[in-house]
Amino acid sequence: MDSKLSRSPLAIGADISLYKRLHEAGVVYKCNGMPATLPELLVEKGYTHARLRLFHSPSGQGAQVNDLEYTRDLAKTCKAAGLKLLLCLHYSDSWADPGKQHPPSAWKNQSFQELEQSIREYTRDLFWDLLQAGLEPEMVQVGNEITPGMLWEHGRISKSHSINTQNWSEADFVAEEENWIRFARLLRAGIRGVRDALGSKANVMIHIDRGGDAKTAVGFFRKLAQYHLDFNTIGLSYYPFWHGTLQDLRTTIQSLHEATGKEIHIVEVALPASTHPIYEGDHKEENAALLGITGTREVEYPISPEGQAQFLRDLHAMLLEMQPEGARGLFYWAPEWIRVEGYEDEPDAGPCYVRALFDSEGNALPALDAFVGKYMTPAT
Repeated sequence: MDSKLSRSPLAIGADISLYKRLHEAGVVYKCNGMPATLPELLVEKGYTHARLRLFHSPSGQGAQVNDLEYTRDLAKTCKAAGLKLLLCLHYSDSWADPGKQHPPSAWKNQSFQELEQSIREYTRDLFWDLLQAGLEPEMVQVGNEITPGMLWEHGRISKSHSINTQNWSEADFVAEEENWIRFARLLRAGIRGVRDALGSKANVMIHIDRGGDAKTAVGFFRKLAQYHLDFNTIGLSYYPFWHGTLQDLRTTIQSLHEATGKEIHIVEVALPASTHPIYEGDHKEENAALLGITGTREVEYPISPEGQAQFLRDLHAMLLEMQPEGARGLFYWAPEWIRVEGYEDEPDAGPCYVRALFDSEGNALPALDAFVGKYMTPAT
């Protein structure tokens, strides 16, 4: 395919944070039977951005490898291929998400004031490092899926943090104003660290997980507005097996844009293309639970390669329609994460394998072509 093609007007991205580790472990990605370098293949398929996570001091086990040195090297590879960067700061040594927001071990005994200073200095210094390497990011996430707050217990704002619940109730949030004040101060420290290094032009994103939960999403950002934080963009996670239908997502985007006027990116989205062999047979119920379907909701699309591809095509088409309502991009989560023999992976990596955009042999699935179409015609 000719690389000089017109592109979707949306930011089309992928979180490929594990690519470097898997590549070093021997994974070969293929398209039409031919080996391909993943970042270059993504550019060919219409992707414009790579989303890369940053852990503070990860263990190095499984997928917990994304320290600054690792991320700097991967960012160089992505930039060289022509991808822009969205850097996602977890402010943790491991995964920070709706179920856990634990501070780095280096900060765990700090006072609140010390923690504020550490956040600002850590954020500033890592971006200074990336700038010196010529790796200025186009967008920066301060925190990851921070609906329940961040850096617990100092910044906790939620008593409930289940990712499997489509709609939160008002009781799920802590009522005390002091909790919100402390949370906002920690966010402000991170944002100031970004501005210290990248200046006022930096596109700062606040990211929550409530893609199909308009009431909670709007309530969160309306409450946050009381603290006058200096951020530009809203990020949402949207997994249909947890967060509802495309119509639920449409309602959330419309409601958020009306309430805040801010641009909105779907920075995590994925759908399984299959069940995974290690959970089949006598473990079919376990497999369904790991896919995130049992006990939450049945998705609109079949769990198949074509179902996965049609989902992404429909999502892309919907977001194109919603540009006047603030929709600006979508980022697929972990398209590269497939099983590697002999590689010590995360204990619950099975659900990630089946949501990848490659099969277990590294062959590209039809969904990788979801953005090749209306805006991917040969250049004249």
